[in-house]
Amino acid sequence: MNNGRSLRRPLRQVRVAVPIVTALALSACGGSGSGSGSGSGSASAPAPVQRPNVLVILADDMGYSDIGAFGSEIPTPNIDAIVSDGRVLTRFYTAPACSPTRAMLMSGADSHRVGIAQLENNTTALFGQKNAPFGVDFGYDNVPAGYGGHLLDSVATMPQLLRDAGYHTYMAGKWHLAYQFKSTPTPGSYFLPAAYPNKMGFERSFALLDGAGAHFAPVPGAPTQFDRTTYAQDDVELPASSLPQDFYSSTTYTDKLISFIDSNRGDNKPFFAYAAYTAPHWPLQAPDADIAAQAGRYDEGYDVIRARRIARMKQLGVLPAGFVENPGLASVAQGGTGKKRWSELTAQERAVQARAMEVYAAMVSNMDRNIGRIVKYLKDTGQYDNTLIFFMSDNGSDSGAPSGTANTASTVLANMGKPGSTVGYGERWAEVSAAPFRLWKTFTGAEGSVSAPAFVKMPGKNTVHRPLTVPALVKDVLPTVLDMANVPVPAGSYAGRQVVPISGSSLRSALQSDADAPQVRPATEAIALEYYGQGYVHRSDGWKLSRTTAPGQAASSYAEVPWKLFNMNTDRGETTDLAAANPDIVASLLSEWNKYVSDNSVLNLARPPAGKRDASGL
Repeated sequence: MNNGRSLRRPLRQVRVAVPIVTALALSACGGSGSGSGSGSGSASAPAPVQRPNVLVILADDMGYSDIGAFGSEIPTPNIDAIVSDGRVLTRFYTAPACSPTRAMLMSGADSHRVGIAQLENNTTALFGQKNAPFGVDFGYDNVPAGYGGHLLDSVATMPQLLRDAGYHTYMAGKWHLAYQFKSTPTPGSYFLPAAYPNKMGFERSFALLDGAGAHFAPVPGAPTQFDRTTYAQDDVELPASSLPQDFYSSTTYTDKLISFIDSNRGDNKPFFAYAAYTAPHWPLQAPDADIAAQAGRYDEGYDVIRARRIARMKQLGVLPAGFVENPGLASVAQGGTGKKRWSELTAQERAVQARAMEVYAAMVSNMDRNIGRIVKYLKDTGQYDNTLIFFMSDNGSDSGAPSGTANTASTVLANMGKPGSTVGYGERWAEVSAAPFRLWKTFTGAEGSVSAPAFVKMPGKNTVHRPLTVPALVKDVLPTVLDMANVPVPAGSYAGRQVVPISGSSLRSALQSDADAPQVRPATEAIALEYYGQGYVHRSDGWKLSRTTAPGQAASSYAEVPWKLFNMNTDRGETTDLAAANPDIVASLLSEWNKYVSDNSVLNLARPPAGKRDASGL
């Protein structure tokens, strides 16, 4: 997240865009989410089409099994209630980290095409190192556009397209799409006002500009690095020190979003609202009452909780009955590299670990309650039935804070979860959150890194509730929304400029289909993604080629991080590497991989970066 870097404001860059509303978009502008649209006054004129409101809810670093509808013991009744009106996406894929996913969500295109191939601190970490291309060919002032840290001007964003088609557009929460790299006044990453939310199409916004921040207002006189963050309201910067003392992230974001929506209610225009929660991203912090409600829930430890979740997922139909889960990393005592198993922990270590997960669960529960507030508002104002709701996490679970950010004092039980606490919940709980998959955030080739909990509630009465088991991608959300809103997909140019083509596919027909696995994209189209020297390519016949480092692994060459082959139809838990037995399939998928790399201007590192390791000491 590169917290603690210099955040000096760069000179404002001015962009000029002339909104173009096509005839098709204008023809669809009649209806609103809360009532019928106004007609022309003629008795013979057809009633305007009522377009749906759109609500996109994004959780931050929440694992695949962390909500009740996906098997969790964490109470999420409000989220689960929306699921009962919608359809679960059991194979929804994101990027393995925050900002690339958000870039694809806003653009409908691969993250390398729109300016945010990886987290900004992953890019700055390579400057000056002999890890081509960054350490040899580039510097702070010559970073390729695809790695620049901000949404490019060539992106026609979701809020811009919907705003120009007659929608109100609102957001509250984490933005994380507005960095730039500069060598002056000192080398580092800086905020870029030209890429702030309102500049990118939002009518109203309250946004955390950083990638991570404290969930409470700063403690007077004792700020941590997570308190030194920057917000922006309608693109006007606000330091975290200016937050009210009753600030709590999920509650404040919800307050803001409801107020934005309500400010224009009844004006016969639909809305697009983006609730980008920062929960349950570390540092783990939650109100005392929410933590107290989780007391004792995790005293039985990792293995028991994970097994219960997987059994529940099979009961719910999220997983097939015969699914074989990934066993997780063997511990050092077992001959592996993983953290201690529960049975290997001391009584004090167990108490700390149980409390960390209690705080994490409290954050999820609190977020659920606030999502319930939005739903109640929509129902009370008659807008819920005509609202399309997408819910997802931005990537798989995350093990904890990076090196240098953990505050050892915050591992004292009495302090954990309170303002000033900076802990994460560690790798073993990340395995629980990622159940039943392999590894977690940033380990791109592993399912636990890129498989996110997701579901969709369609506008009107949904008659199809069985899980959708076909792969769906975060870049599919924008074309789906445009399809539902009757807004054309830009072709070539938009608003007087050439734009990046939307490469996602609309899920509308699949969501309306009675089939479990209707076709979404051509059978010949492979799914591929690269992040920080790691990646995968996956095609419709179920074969997946994966390359990812292991936690703590420091490899001098990619020969030490070989491609592995898994059959997703029979082994989505990635327990058995079949590469050696299927060289022809490996060769075919490598050809697809090379095409993806070429088409998306992916820059290969000379050697793989070390696999992330949590530094929380938990």
